[in-house]
Order: sequence, then structure tokens, then C-alpha cells
Amino acid sequence: MQTVISIPWLTGALLALMPAGLVLTALPSVHATRNAALATRQRVRWAAALALVAALAADLSYFLGSRGDFDIGHLPLPGLIFDLPISVTVDGLTLILASLVSFVVLTIAQYSVEYLDGDPHQARFFRLLAFTGGFFLLVVVSGNIGLFTIAIIATGFSLNKLLKFYGERPKAIMAAHKKSLFSRTADLFLLGATGLIGSQIGSLQFRALRQFVEHADRVPLPLQIAAWLIVGTVVLKSAHFPFQGWLIQVMEAPTPVSALMHAGVVYSGAIIALRTSALLVRVPDALWFLGLMGLATVLIASLVMTTQTAIKSMLAWSTTAQLGFMSLELGLGLFPLALLHLVGHSLYKAHAFLSSGSVTDQLRQVSPGGKKIPSTASWLLAVLAGMAISAGGAWMFGEDPFRDPKGMALVLIVGVAVAQILVKGLQFDNLADGLMALLLGVSAGLTYLVLHTLFVWGFTADLTQATVPVNAPYFWLLGLTMLGFLGLSWIQGPGRGVLSQRVQLVLFTHLYNGLYVDVWVERFSHRFWSERVGVSLPRKNLAVESLQSVARNRNVISQSGGSQ
Repeated sequence: MQTVISIPWLTGALLALMPAGLVLTALPSVHATRNAALATRQRVRWAAALALVAALAADLSYFLGSRGDFDIGHLPLPGLIFDLPISVTVDGLTLILASLVSFVVLTIAQYSVEYLDGDPHQARFFRLLAFTGGFFLLVVVSGNIGLFTIAIIATGFSLNKLLKFYGERPKAIMAAHKKSLFSRTADLFLLGATGLIGSQIGSLQFRALRQFVEHADRVPLPLQIAAWLIVGTVVLKSAHFPFQGWLIQVMEAPTPVSALMHAGVVYSGAIIALRTSALLVRVPDALWFLGLMGLATVLIASLVMTTQTAIKSMLAWSTTAQLGFMSLELGLGLFPLALLHLVGHSLYKAHAFLSSGSVTDQLRQVSPGGKKIPSTASWLLAVLAGMAISAGGAWMFGEDPFRDPKGMALVLIVGVAVAQILVKGLQFDNLADGLMALLLGVSAGLTYLVLHTLFVWGFTADLTQATVPVNAPYFWLLGLTMLGFLGLSWIQGPGRGVLSQRVQLVLFTHLYNGLYVDVWVERFSHRFWSERVGVSLPRKNLAVESLQSVARNRNVISQSGGSQ
């Protein structure tokens, strides 16, 4: 242990090797030959495996005492009062994100070997995969907002080439173009925030930013503007409603690309929010706006998801809903919970996309026992039970929801989630299934609270010690969250039996088409790219035809209801 402590930069050096190894692996040019494909995919797999090994070694060295940040050097920026550090932040947030991303990249690389075997352009695919994975690893280990910005821009460009891997698919090309509109706008926001932060505090380091805002009596106007620009970046990078269309339509890319994006790259907005959380809590208006955008996104996307007939589209809308959920947690000041959500959903989404081919077989299986729509009374009982379970668990782990509004928000989120499990249990006539659902709900709620407690204990010091001001806007956001979640739960439960068939048809028509907001984005995109991509505008008769298809498989679709 003494040897490790005497090398304080060891953990940072291991973290720096992770993106460097993958990017260097991708530098050699490749050819569309079988030998080139075999050599490239083998090289990328080894680089991904070594990145994961380096992440685990960094975890070990960190716990053995090597906790110093790693500064490689500084690049001067002419005309500015600050320079660009080439640095790695060594803390718990960096370690968990680096371990997560390296594991996901390795899993996707392994999966891609068989998925693309025989494709004449697989060497180019693995090269782009290494570039994208390497640049995104640089995003998660960056010690300053300047390097973070450069890395996320590089990640966006390499991911864009992966999204257009099948150049003969016009829908994929247009979806990539639409993504570029929002990504480049978010990059400009991030560049603006970087310049404002550097000019105000004279440094781009995340630690310097945190130290400055935590000791400032009042946050200067340039930093307030920077906070709003960061929130704008989160909204655009996280595909919040109404900017989510590209995320739904990039399914034309190879499945490993979908997994890489939905399980990794799309969380860049949440990551920068966590990195700058100390600043965001000092500009509460920006944080509340982010929470409202997240709430609207999770409510709309959760409903739209239940109308989709394609597995990948359902998963994509699920990702949109969960990204909105994370922003809502950020807006409520539940930063450790947002980090827990990011880690859990990333692992789930990687598995969901890589196994999407077998999901259809699972959904075709009709559950035994006969399902029924729960009554409003039984649903209300399930909600009260879920809240009671959540509140009891919170008290067990030292949270008092009646004294701490953040604890109230936590109880609400966990309670509604538990209630959803209990409601599904009430849909079965078999008593044993109902008891199993109750046991599962209690176990899930307590597990979530245990993990939240561990994340609060392990990562609060790496985020911010400050809390979001609890005043009228905060309670408004909390109240809207409660009403929205309860309304969503009711619609997905007893509401299906209360609403008339005509109302359901109207709702389905509009929700199936994503409330049509992407029509305007597509028209705007055609001003920059003139190609006719064959993406037809949403039409009502198409939705009605799909509704007839869904009606024939009502039991199948109902099993997939709710936010994933």
C-alpha cells in the first residue's frame, strides 16, 4: 500500500491510457479485405479489453491510496487569459464512469465480431468503433471542461460516421443529419460555456470551478450564463422533447451502433451536468428549467413508447424517457440518484439492444393466468402501498421525507416505481402471482434505496456539498412531478379501461406519431440537405392501420407498457 501511495499519479495515468489505447488502435488506415477485417477487429477487441483492465487497475490503485489528479501539460490559447490543460480528474465519479464505458465498449466490440462477420466493410466499422469509444472514454476522464468539449465534439463526428455506416439507407443519412443539427448546436453552447468559465475564473479545471462557486458569495453573471448554456447542452445532447426525433430514427444503423449510443454516448449531457453540479445548484432557475424539460420528456416519451410496434423504436423512446427522468432527478438536486440511474440504465440498455433480436420471441409468449385491467380503487391501493414501502425504507436509511424535500422526491420516485410493479401483479387472477409481485415490489424498492444510500455515501463528495434551494419553484416542480407520475401510472393502469375507445384511438394516433413535432425538424433539415430521403410525413391513416395491428396483439403490447 505504501508503494501505491508514493505514486499519486498512478491512477490518473491508468485512466489516461484507456482512451489513448483505443484511439491509437484506430489510427492505421484499413482496406475492405478479409485479412484487414480480421486484423482490425482483433486489434480493437484487444484495445477494448486492455481499457477495461486499465479501468479495474485504476479502481484498485485508487482504493490503495493513489488519488492525485494527472496533469500531462497545458496548451496555450493565444489571446485568452487561460490555457487548455491536458488533465485527468481522479475521483469516484471518473472511476465508475470509466469502468462502465470500458465494459460497454468491450461488450459491443465482442458482439460486433459475429454481427458483422462477412460484411465487406467491417474493418472500417471497427476502426470507427475504436475512435468513438476512445473519444468517449476521453469525455469521462477529462479533468476540465475544455478537454471535455473537444472530446465530445470528436465523439460526435466519429459517431456520425457510424450512424451513416450503411450509406445506401436514406433514412439513416437523414437521421444522422438531423442529429448533427442538435449536436453542433449543443457543441456551440458548450464552447460558449467553456469560454465564459475560463475568462471568469482563469482556469478550465472542474475542481477550480467547484472551488470558485462554493466560496463565492454571489455567482457572477458570466457563470450564470454558462450554467444556462450547460443546461441547453444537456437538453440537446439528451434528446429531450421536442428534440428527440433523431434518436428514434437512427435505428437504421447497425445494432452495435444503437447499443453504443443508447448505452453510452447519449449520456454525455448528464455527465457534464454532474461534473458542473456545483455551479448548477448556484443557478437554481437553470436547474429547475432542466427538471421541467425532463419531466415533460419522461411523461410524453413513456406514453409514446407504449404505442410503438417496432422493438427498436420502443427501446429508443424508452431511452428518451429515461434521459428525461435523469434530468428531472438533476433538477430536483438528486445528483447521486441521477448517477445511479445512469449506471443502471446504461447496462440495461446495452443488454436490451444487443438482445433485441430475441425480445420479439419473449413478447409473443402469452403470460399464464389471464390478465385484467386493475380498477381505480386497486390502483390507488397499490400507489399507497408503494409510497408506504418507499417511505418506510427511506426512514430505515436515515431519510425523513417530511423534513427534507429531497427525501420527499426520492420517496415519490421509488414509491411510484414500486406501485407499477404492484399494479402489474393485480392484473393476474392467480393469488400466488399477486404475492410474488408484492414481494418483488418490496425487494425492488429496498434495493433501490440501498443503492441510493451507497451512491450518496460514495459520490456526494465528488459532486457538490451544496443543495438546491428549497422554495416555491422547487415545490412546484415537486408537485408537478407527483401529479405527472401518478397520472402516467393511472393511464397505463386503470385508465385503459376508463377511457372510451374513441379517446384511446385519438390518443394513439397522435402519440404513435410523436405528437408530430419531428415534422418541423425534418422540414428544417431539408434546407441544409436537399436529398429526398423517402421519410414520409406522419399520416393519420398510417397510425390507424398500426392501431388495428396493435389491437390484434393487445396482450403483447400491454406487457411492454411503462417506462423501461
